[in-house]
Amino acid sequence: MTFEHEALHAETLLYMLLQRAGTGTVPPAGFIAPNWEALSTSWEAASVPKEVTITLGPTTISLGHDDNEEEDLVAKDVKEHEFGWDNEHPKVQVEVGEFRIEWRPITNGQFHDFYKGYQGETPLEFPGSWVKADNGEIRVRFLFYFSTRLLY
Repeated sequence: MTFEHEALHAETLLYMLLQRAGTGTVPPAGFIAPNWEALSTSWEAASVPKEVTITLGPTTISLGHDDNEEEDLVAKDVKEHEFGWDNEHPKVQVEVGEFRIEWRPITNGQFHDFYKGYQGETPLEFPGSWVKADNGEIRVRFLFYFSTRLLY
């Protein structure tokens, strides 16, 4: 999933670079870069939930957008147009029931603990990014190298 996600970033970057015909990307007119230092300070100061999981929903969410791709090709004024990939339209409303979810992503170590204790009927396979070293140690394969151990 991570590699697919990163490939989407590469696809978007390529799309942006092709639009600029190799001259690089420029921010939109009037764009002001965020004050990352102030944001970082506020994020660090924010309280974290007391429980591992939080409750979300019920709610209605909007997914996608109503952009006519054919109009984008001939539009003189693009202010009223949105860009989206072909699987992002039309806009739909989705009802989401109440559910609980961990507020932080699960780590490789947490999944490894689950994997070791798994007792289900269907066997689990290692994720594609995990590799068992010759010494039996489990390592995580990153894009350019192997970690020295499973990260927790």
